[in-house]
Amino acid sequence: MITRGERPAMPPSAEPAGPPVTRQTSLSARAKGVRLMAAVVGVALLCVGTFWGDDDAFPFGPFRMYSTSTPPNGNIHVMALEARMPDGSWREVPLDAPVVGVNRAEVEGQVPRFQADPALVGKLVEAHDRLRPAEPRWTGARLVMRYLKLRDRRFVGTEERVVAQWLR
Repeated sequence: MITRGERPAMPPSAEPAGPPVTRQTSLSARAKGVRLMAAVVGVALLCVGTFWGDDDAFPFGPFRMYSTSTPPNGNIHVMALEARMPDGSWREVPLDAPVVGVNRAEVEGQVPRFQADPALVGKLVEAHDRLRPAEPRWTGARLVMRYLKLRDRRFVGTEERVVAQWLR
Protein backbone atom coordinates (compact mmCIF):
# COMPACT_ATOMS: atom_id res chain seq x y z
CA MET A 1 0.00 0.00 0.00
CA ILE A 2 1.21 3.50 -0.85
CA THR A 3 0.91 6.20 1.70
CA ARG A 4 0.87 9.90 1.03
CA GLY A 5 4.22 11.25 -0.13
CA GLU A 6 5.70 7.89 -1.13
CA ARG A 7 6.49 6.92 -4.68
CA PRO A 8 5.47 3.52 -5.89
CA ALA A 9 8.31 1.11 -6.45
CA MET A 10 9.27 0.75 -10.09
CA PRO A 11 10.03 -2.62 -11.58
CA PRO A 12 13.76 -3.18 -11.90
CA SER A 13 13.65 -2.93 -15.70
CA ALA A 14 12.05 0.57 -15.59
CA GLU A 15 14.42 2.12 -13.07
CA PRO A 16 17.23 4.22 -14.49
CA ALA A 17 20.54 2.41 -14.53
CA GLY A 18 22.55 5.38 -13.27
CA PRO A 19 23.11 9.04 -13.97
CA PRO A 20 22.14 10.20 -17.48
CA VAL A 21 24.89 9.95 -20.03
CA THR A 22 25.86 13.26 -21.60
CA ARG A 23 28.30 13.51 -24.42
CA GLN A 24 30.22 16.63 -25.08
CA THR A 25 31.38 16.88 -28.60
CA SER A 26 33.16 19.79 -30.15
CA LEU A 27 33.12 20.62 -33.79
CA SER A 28 36.14 19.88 -35.86
CA ALA A 29 38.05 22.77 -37.36
CA ARG A 30 36.63 21.89 -40.79
CA ALA A 31 33.01 21.92 -39.50
CA LYS A 32 33.61 25.28 -37.81
CA GLY A 33 35.05 26.62 -41.07
CA VAL A 34 32.05 25.42 -43.07
CA ARG A 35 29.62 27.06 -40.63
CA LEU A 36 31.62 30.28 -40.63
CA MET A 37 31.69 30.31 -44.44
CA ALA A 38 27.92 29.71 -44.61
CA ALA A 39 27.34 32.59 -42.19
CA VAL A 40 29.63 34.92 -44.20
CA VAL A 41 27.86 34.02 -47.47
CA GLY A 42 24.44 34.55 -45.84
CA VAL A 43 25.41 37.96 -44.47
CA ALA A 44 26.94 38.95 -47.83
CA LEU A 45 23.73 37.95 -49.67
CA LEU A 46 21.65 39.95 -47.19
CA CYS A 47 23.84 43.04 -47.70
CA VAL A 48 23.80 42.78 -51.50
CA GLY A 49 20.06 42.12 -51.51
CA THR A 50 19.37 45.03 -49.18
CA PHE A 51 21.18 47.60 -51.31
CA TRP A 52 20.71 46.28 -54.86
CA GLY A 53 18.01 43.61 -54.63
CA ASP A 54 14.29 43.62 -55.13
CA ASP A 55 11.34 41.55 -53.96
CA ASP A 56 12.33 38.76 -56.36
CA ALA A 57 15.51 38.13 -54.33
CA PHE A 58 13.54 36.67 -51.42
CA PRO A 59 14.68 35.94 -48.72
CA PHE A 60 17.77 38.09 -49.30
CA GLY A 61 16.11 41.12 -50.87
CA PRO A 62 14.19 43.90 -49.21
CA PHE A 63 10.42 43.84 -49.30
CA ARG A 64 10.01 47.10 -51.18
CA MET A 65 6.26 46.61 -51.29
CA TYR A 66 6.23 47.34 -47.58
CA SER A 67 8.96 49.97 -47.51
CA THR A 68 7.78 52.33 -50.24
CA SER A 69 4.77 54.50 -50.81
CA THR A 70 2.97 55.99 -53.77
CA PRO A 71 4.12 59.51 -54.61
CA PRO A 72 1.58 62.25 -53.85
CA ASN A 73 1.07 62.77 -57.59
CA GLY A 74 1.41 59.15 -58.64
CA ASN A 75 -0.73 56.23 -59.70
CA ILE A 76 -1.83 53.12 -57.85
CA HIS A 77 -1.80 50.08 -60.17
CA VAL A 78 -4.52 47.47 -59.73
CA MET A 79 -4.87 44.42 -61.97
CA ALA A 80 -8.43 43.35 -62.77
CA LEU A 81 -9.90 40.43 -64.68
CA GLU A 82 -12.96 40.90 -66.84
CA ALA A 83 -14.82 37.92 -68.27
CA ARG A 84 -17.02 37.93 -71.34
CA MET A 85 -20.29 36.23 -70.50
CA PRO A 86 -22.25 34.02 -72.93
CA ASP A 87 -24.52 36.99 -73.75
CA GLY A 88 -21.46 39.02 -74.89
CA SER A 89 -21.36 41.40 -71.91
CA TRP A 90 -18.15 41.99 -69.94
CA ARG A 91 -18.16 41.58 -66.17
CA GLU A 92 -15.38 42.02 -63.63
CA VAL A 93 -14.66 38.77 -61.81
CA PRO A 94 -12.40 38.01 -58.83
CA LEU A 95 -8.79 37.46 -59.77
CA ASP A 96 -8.00 34.80 -57.18
CA ALA A 97 -7.17 31.12 -56.94
CA PRO A 98 -10.66 29.71 -56.25
CA VAL A 99 -11.94 31.35 -59.45
CA VAL A 100 -9.06 31.10 -61.95
CA GLY A 101 -6.45 28.92 -60.24
CA VAL A 102 -3.89 31.66 -59.51
CA ASN A 103 -3.66 34.65 -57.20
CA ARG A 104 -3.64 38.29 -58.29
CA ALA A 105 0.03 38.67 -57.34
CA GLU A 106 0.99 35.76 -59.57
CA VAL A 107 -0.76 37.38 -62.52
CA GLU A 108 0.70 40.81 -61.78
CA GLY A 109 4.17 39.30 -61.69
CA GLN A 110 3.64 37.80 -65.15
CA VAL A 111 2.26 40.85 -66.99
CA PRO A 112 5.04 40.82 -69.61
CA ARG A 113 4.28 37.16 -70.41
CA PHE A 114 0.55 37.89 -70.80
CA GLN A 115 1.35 40.83 -73.08
CA ALA A 116 3.72 38.73 -75.20
CA ASP A 117 1.30 35.77 -75.37
CA PRO A 118 -2.37 36.74 -74.86
CA ALA A 119 -3.32 33.06 -75.25
CA LEU A 120 -2.21 32.66 -71.63
CA VAL A 121 -5.37 34.52 -70.62
CA GLY A 122 -7.20 31.54 -72.13
CA LYS A 123 -5.55 29.36 -69.49
CA LEU A 124 -7.33 31.43 -66.83
CA VAL A 125 -10.63 30.80 -68.64
CA GLU A 126 -9.91 27.06 -68.84
CA ALA A 127 -9.06 27.01 -65.13
CA HIS A 128 -12.37 28.75 -64.39
CA ASP A 129 -14.22 26.11 -66.41
CA ARG A 130 -12.54 23.33 -64.40
CA LEU A 131 -12.88 24.99 -61.00
CA ARG A 132 -16.45 26.27 -61.43
CA PRO A 133 -18.29 23.87 -63.76
CA ALA A 134 -21.73 24.96 -62.48
CA GLU A 135 -21.15 28.60 -63.51
CA PRO A 136 -21.67 29.89 -67.06
CA ARG A 137 -18.70 29.31 -69.35
CA TRP A 138 -16.87 32.48 -70.21
CA THR A 139 -16.48 33.21 -73.91
CA GLY A 140 -13.37 35.27 -73.30
CA ALA A 141 -11.40 37.23 -70.75
CA ARG A 142 -9.16 40.23 -70.56
CA LEU A 143 -6.66 41.50 -68.05
CA VAL A 144 -7.10 45.18 -67.34
CA MET A 145 -4.60 47.40 -65.54
CA ARG A 146 -6.36 50.15 -63.61
CA TYR A 147 -4.45 53.26 -62.71
CA LEU A 148 -5.98 55.11 -59.78
CA LYS A 149 -4.64 58.64 -60.24
CA LEU A 150 -3.58 60.73 -57.27
CA ARG A 151 -2.94 64.46 -57.19
CA ASP A 152 -1.77 65.95 -53.90
CA ARG A 153 -2.61 62.56 -52.33
CA ARG A 154 -6.25 62.85 -53.43
CA PHE A 155 -8.02 60.50 -55.82
CA VAL A 156 -8.79 62.34 -59.06
CA GLY A 157 -9.75 59.59 -61.50
CA THR A 158 -9.14 56.23 -63.06
CA GLU A 159 -7.52 55.16 -66.29
CA GLU A 160 -7.75 51.61 -67.66
CA ARG A 161 -5.63 49.76 -70.19
CA VAL A 162 -6.20 46.26 -71.51
CA VAL A 163 -3.03 44.28 -70.90
CA ALA A 164 -4.08 41.13 -72.78
CA GLN A 165 -7.32 39.69 -74.17
CA TRP A 166 -8.37 36.22 -75.28
CA LEU A 167 -11.63 35.19 -76.98
CA ARG A 168 -13.00 31.75 -77.78
